[in-house]
Amino acid sequence: MKLFYKIVSIATSVLFIYLFAQLLFTPSSFIEDLGLEASEAGCILARRASMFMLGISVLMFGARNLPHSKARQVICIATGITMFGLSCMGSYEFIKGTVNSSILIAIICETVLWVSFGIILFKK
Repeated sequence: MKLFYKIVSIATSVLFIYLFAQLLFTPSSFIEDLGLEASEAGCILARRASMFMLGISVLMFGARNLPHSKARQVICIATGITMFGLSCMGSYEFIKGTVNSSILIAIICETVLWVSFGIILFKK
């Protein structure tokens, strides 16, 4: 299970560093890819959100070698809840018709990650 945790942690770190770069350097493109109209306010919020992405990336990369412990379990819970929330919100916005089908890639990645962190959480 330690190897699985390490792989999931690194995959999460890579995903979030990619999101960091996208949101910081090309926020308009990121927003428009979802089928939304980019605005100055949206770009400012995207650049600010990029810092959260960077922080999560660093956390996950730094925690990749943690042995089974309370700290690792809390990281799994927190990251799993974050991924679950993102997949739910993405699904809601897609069903509502606010975003286009490109959100499905994000929903799939987020779902795989929250399920993976759930598996790690409940298995030693």
